[in-house]
Amino acid sequence: MDAAELWRATLHDLNNLLAGFQGVLELSDPKLPLDPQNRARLEASLEDGKTLIGMARALALGRYPDAGMAPWSEWQAGLEERLSPMATLFRCRIQVVDAGASGTSWPAPIQQDWAAALTRQILPWAAPGTLSIEASAKPDHWSLLWLTDAPIPAALQADPPEGLARNLPALWLVDVAGREGITLEKIPRGLLARMGRPCPHLSSEPT
Repeated sequence: MDAAELWRATLHDLNNLLAGFQGVLELSDPKLPLDPQNRARLEASLEDGKTLIGMARALALGRYPDAGMAPWSEWQAGLEERLSPMATLFRCRIQVVDAGASGTSWPAPIQQDWAAALTRQILPWAAPGTLSIEASAKPDHWSLLWLTDAPIPAALQADPPEGLARNLPALWLVDVAGREGITLEKIPRGLLARMGRPCPHLSSEPT
C-alpha cells in the first residue's frame, strides 16, 4: 500500500458515507424531526464515519492502540457494542456466540475492531436476517467463525484480482491482520479467523 492508494480509498469511502447521509435526508420530511428509523440510520452512518477516520489515521501514521487482554465477557460486550450500529444500518441481527470462549482472556482492543470491520464487509450477504459469530479459544489460538455463505471479500483474498480498487476498511484489515498474525479462510460453515495465542509459560492469564 502506498500513499496514493490510501488517499484514493479514503476519498472513495468518504464519498459513499456522504451519499448515505444524503439518502437519510432525502427519505425524511424536511419540515419534521427525523423519525426513529432514520435517526438510527444517521447515527449508524456517523459511527461509520468515525471508524473510517480512525482507520485512515492508523494507516497513515502507523499508530494503533496498545495491546491488552480482557476477560471473555468484557471482550464479547465490547465487540457487540461495535456491531450494534451495523445491525441497525443493515437491519440484521448480529449475535456473538460463546462456542468455547469463556474462562479465557482475549486480546483487545484492536482485535475487536478487526472483527467488527470484517463483519461490516460481509453484512450485505447476511442482511436481512441474522448473522452469528462463534468464538472459541484453543490452547494455541483464538478463533472467530462467521456463519455465512459470504466469500472472503476480494480485497482480502491472498491473490486479489489485478486492478482491484481496495476500500479503506479492506486496507486496514489487511494491515492489522499482518501485524497481529490473523489468518482468514473460507470453510464449509463460513469464514474462519484465527489468531495465535502465546505459549502458556508466556501468557499473562491467571492459572
